Amino acid sequence: MWPGEGNVMRVAQFLVLIFSITCFTGIDYALSQNLSPLPGSIEGRVVDAETGAPLQGAHVFLSGTKSGAVTNHAGRYRIQNASPGTYRLVFSIIGYGRTASQLTVSPGQNQIVHAKLNPVIYELGEIYAGNLDERWERHLERFTRQFIGETEMADSVKILNPEVLRFETRWWGRFTAEALAPLQIENRALGYLITYYLDDFYHSGIRTRWDGDPLFIEMTPESEEQARYWEENRRESFYGSLRHFFIALTEGRAEEDGFVIYNLRRETYGYSPRNKFRTSADRLVSETDKDFLSNIRFNGRIEILYTEAPETIDYIRWARDIRRSPMRYQTSYLELNERYITIDPDGEVQQTYGATRFGYFAYHRFADKTPRDYRPEGF
Repeated sequence: MWPGEGNVMRVAQFLVLIFSITCFTGIDYALSQNLSPLPGSIEGRVVDAETGAPLQGAHVFLSGTKSGAVTNHAGRYRIQNASPGTYRLVFSIIGYGRTASQLTVSPGQNQIVHAKLNPVIYELGEIYAGNLDERWERHLERFTRQFIGETEMADSVKILNPEVLRFETRWWGRFTAEALAPLQIENRALGYLITYYLDDFYHSGIRTRWDGDPLFIEMTPESEEQARYWEENRRESFYGSLRHFFIALTEGRAEEDGFVIYNLRRETYGYSPRNKFRTSADRLVSETDKDFLSNIRFNGRIEILYTEAPETIDYIRWARDIRRSPMRYQTSYLELNERYITIDPDGEVQQTYGATRFGYFAYHRFADKTPRDYRPEGF
C-alpha cells in the first residue's frame, strides 16, 4: 500500500493559484537527455508614448526571475541568456505607468520588443503614512499571513514599505488589497530582496488568489555560514514545491523525485479516498506545438504525495488539524479551472488562475518562493 491509501482526505485551507504568464521560462525536450537548449535574448527600445523621446533609466525585467536591464541614453536595453519559454516582460520607470508584454522565446532566438510608456501623475497624499490607523494595521497583519504565509520562512520575511498598501473589506467576507507603489520585500530566510508589483490580491472564505510581477535580487551574505544557510533554505523551499512537481512531471521523473500521484473522481458529495487510482505522467502530460512546453490535463482532482519530506507541526496548526500527528509525507491536491494548463520547463503555469492548489502546496506562499531560474546544485 502506498502512503495515503485509505486515509481520509483533510483539506482545511487552499489557495487559488495565480499562474501568471509572468513567471515562465522554457526548455527543450533535450533537457530530458541532459542537454541544455540554446538560450535566447531580448532587446528593444523604450520611449515616451506622447513625445516618442527615448527613456533613459527604465527598468526592464523578466517577471519572477533575477534577469533584467536598464535602458541607456537612447532608451535601448538588452537581456541575454533567456531560457526558451513564455514570459511577461515588464517595463517600469518613475513618472510613467508600468506596462508588460507577453512573449515566447525560442531556442537561440533574438526577440525584439519595444515599449511606449504613458506619463502619469502621482497623488502623494495617497501614500501619506499618517492616514494609517489601527484598522489598517489589522488588515496588514491579515494580508501578511495570507500573502507572505505562515511557514517557518515567513518569520524572516518583511515588507519594508507597507504604507503603500490599501485594503478593502466587505461584510460577506471579501478582502482585497492594492499597492500604490511596488512592494519592497526582504526575505532574510532565502537571501533575496524582491521588488513586487502587485496587480491583484483577493481573499474570500477559504480562497486566496494573487498576481503580480516580482524581480529578485540576491542579497550579499555577510559570512560563509550565512551563504550556506541561505542555500540550505532555498533547497528546502524548492524540493517538494509545486514548481518542483511540475518540472519533475513534465520531464518524466516524478516518481524518481519522490512524488506519488493519484487521480480522484468526484462523487455526489465530493471527493472520497475510496474513488481514486494511481496515475502517472503518461496519462497527465501531452505535447504542445512548441517542444519546450507541455500541457497537463485531467478530470476531477489529483492527489500528490511527496515522500521525501514529512509534514511539519506548523503545517498541522495551519491546517487546523491538530488532533493528529504529522505524517511522514506531504500531501497536496490540484484541480484545474481550465480544460488544461500549459507548463514551462521552470515549472510555471501559462494560464492565470489556471488551477487551484490545496494542502501543502497551498501552505507554501510567497515567503517560500525562489526565482523561477533557481535550481539547486545537482538537480
